[in-house]
Amino acid sequence: MASRLPDDLFITLLRSAYGNARHSLASRRPARAPKLPADAAASRRQLSCLTLGRTRAIGPAQVRLLSALQRGRRGYAAVDSTKRAGPPFEQKPRQIAVLGGGVTGLTAAHYLARHATNAHITLYEASDRLGGWVDGRRTPIDDGSGGEVLMQRGPRMLRSGATSNKYDDLVFYDVVANLKLQSKVKHPKAAAGTRYIYYPDHLVQLPEPKLTFENITKTLRSLFSEPIWTGCMSAFWRWQSYFNSTPEEIESRRLGAGSLNSAFNTDESVSEFLGRIFADPDAPPIKNLVSGMLHGIYGGDVAKLSAKHTIFDRFWYQSKYPLHEGFLWFALKDFYLQYDMLDGPNSRQIIEMAEAARSHNLMAFEDGLLTLVDALSADLKGRKNVTIKTDTPVSSLEYKDGRVEILSDNGERVRYDQALSTLFSGQLADLAKPANSLPSLAATEAVSIQVVNLWYPDADLLSQNPGFGYLIPQSVDPEQNPECALGVLFDSDIETGKDETKGTKLTVMLGGHYWSDWPVLPTEEMGIAMARAVVERHLGISPDEHVVAGAKLCRDCIPQHTVGHFDRLRKAHYELEAAFKGKLTVAGPSYTQVGVIPAMRSGYDAGMRIAKGHGQPWFRHPEKDKGMWGHHNLLLKQIRERTGQAPEIMDHIGTTGLEWATESPASQMTQGEQQFLWFKTWTKESERFLDGQGKWKPDDQNPMRHTLLPSPDKTEKQAPQK
Repeated sequence: MASRLPDDLFITLLRSAYGNARHSLASRRPARAPKLPADAAASRRQLSCLTLGRTRAIGPAQVRLLSALQRGRRGYAAVDSTKRAGPPFEQKPRQIAVLGGGVTGLTAAHYLARHATNAHITLYEASDRLGGWVDGRRTPIDDGSGGEVLMQRGPRMLRSGATSNKYDDLVFYDVVANLKLQSKVKHPKAAAGTRYIYYPDHLVQLPEPKLTFENITKTLRSLFSEPIWTGCMSAFWRWQSYFNSTPEEIESRRLGAGSLNSAFNTDESVSEFLGRIFADPDAPPIKNLVSGMLHGIYGGDVAKLSAKHTIFDRFWYQSKYPLHEGFLWFALKDFYLQYDMLDGPNSRQIIEMAEAARSHNLMAFEDGLLTLVDALSADLKGRKNVTIKTDTPVSSLEYKDGRVEILSDNGERVRYDQALSTLFSGQLADLAKPANSLPSLAATEAVSIQVVNLWYPDADLLSQNPGFGYLIPQSVDPEQNPECALGVLFDSDIETGKDETKGTKLTVMLGGHYWSDWPVLPTEEMGIAMARAVVERHLGISPDEHVVAGAKLCRDCIPQHTVGHFDRLRKAHYELEAAFKGKLTVAGPSYTQVGVIPAMRSGYDAGMRIAKGHGQPWFRHPEKDKGMWGHHNLLLKQIRERTGQAPEIMDHIGTTGLEWATESPASQMTQGEQQFLWFKTWTKESERFLDGQGKWKPDDQNPMRHTLLPSPDKTEKQAPQK
């Protein structure tokens, strides 16, 4: 996002400094019980778009000492300080354990291995492979040709952040740059844009964004003939009216909302949120359309998932405390992440990939995401400061004598200076000793999904309905969906591989919240039979068609962020502190957003926090008065001169990984003008780094020209252009 020096930004920073001056750290940092800041304090802090710390950065030894003496104290990063702990040979190497070899664990280990000086990282994985839910196997097709197909039994593509208010995808680009995978990133072909909903007993194509005569005609015909669109026109106009209000209506709603604290401290389900917007809690689009969409992302129930913690989050915040046209709410931590990444060693590559992603909705590799996890795994295996223990389930972990003792199923006991768990939160609660020490995590939920792959030699089975696939909403009659299917992906239409045997390949997803109360889940053989019944009924594929099939039951694979998620994690933070004294950090989709890219962001945050021993900034330009953080030090200098205060940056991770849950949501959010947010579809032309041909703009047109960074086509040794 652009960092300029307008008067309103300067005033915002002054407000932040003034708020910090009036409210001491002690008054808003409880040691054992959550105490939210007063409404007035939150309202003064909520608009801060930059809050940078003043205390010096601390190294591993100091972290251990402070964690023993000041359990409730949070770490703050120094923006200007160059002081660090002594050289590595003066310290005993830190022993760091990472539990879980999925995407979050691999990403955390990736950054720990690079940035945790004088440390050794041990990665525990219960299975015989790394990658977690990203899993694919090449399967022979048994037709005598020697051909094979890739059966993807987990996530296989990524969505760019070009249409979101988040910057998690910058971590993905940074990892890709570290592993030199830029040339291997692909984008699914055009057919992926066509999507369907199954309702009530057939596929209905959703409107396509491209405004052609054919698409418009097709959409109008569908609107007047398909029952799935019942109530959609009314819902659409209410949505438009609500989120395109007049300035007077916005001010009226703000007055009704009261303070930001009172507005943002609430929670509601997705169905309650949309029912409020549509003025009808039973509006048909909620069950007919939105529930299907949530099946595809979370496998969850529209009536239970929190609007505040799903893809509706930015609309939820806007509904609770509306902003004027052209502005949106976003988290301060995304602002900090962008500054770190653009001050980091891969800034040029990150910018190029983020700019390219503005015109692409989906990203993947030729083999889905296997290239990514394989490269992460190979990189870790080649590092001397990393030990990988596969086939090593963990039986328990317990705080003992200032360290975390991990007991493996093989009877091995090892103590670590710091542990990072990327396991499902409910599983961690079962492993933690003493028993019942993490009750809030024990109360969290996750759904299980049976993933079934079907390959047919006939390549024309989807000729009538090409596209991405279809989702099945909760409103479909059980007789049309007795198998509890969530959706079907048309892999042969969307995958990026080019050397695979031709045919029709499908992935059927079964279960999710439908199976939450089932005492026994279907076997893989049963899952295959159920999936074949689904595609016979929905797609007309005969059971007599020759098929190559495979299945995998993914237990507790998608955590459910149901209503009350924030409060549960706030309590969990204090339970983790009490049980492990700051020595156990948690990360992953149990806590933050669900998905591969959010998992990578979570792993990055936790890994860098442990590696550095303090919150952001973690990357700085070699010359402290340059770069993204350096530019804003100019603002800080002016603020200090006027107020005597330097705004602080919130350490949203802390020692547990859940520090953010101890602060009010209002203090973690800020507003931004859409057109000045970088790397988005709506970004203003002058705020884009590349021109229409994908080439870097001249220095005097580069959005980062204010940072005094050198032009990307010049070497680091050359003097920057001012």
